[in-house]
Amino acid sequence: MEFAILTGPILTLTFMIVQTSLVWYAHSVALGAATQGANATRLYGASPATGDAEAQRFLDQIGPALTDTTVTTRITGDRVEVVVTGEAQSVLPWMTFHVRQSASGPIERWIP
Repeated sequence: MEFAILTGPILTLTFMIVQTSLVWYAHSVALGAATQGANATRLYGASPATGDAEAQRFLDQIGPALTDTTVTTRITGDRVEVVVTGEAQSVLPWMTFHVRQSASGPIERWIP
């Protein structure tokens, strides 16, 4: 009888721990992709398409940590910003967890 009473809370706690881990991992992957994209775009003479491609390549190599991903690279003045958005994998089909991470940095430039 005690096992039947404790099974529900134990399963709920287990699913909460697994879901928290999946969301944390998705945030980490999105930040890694944004950083890779920003580093590629910061190079002298690189275009925003370079950052998009590098971030997407990173996401493709990692696997299905994020779904419905979008990579946006913006260059404003002498800075670049790469934003990666997506949804974390979910243990429960009726819950979605949106992830958004960004990385930025100065663009390399030639100063004589």
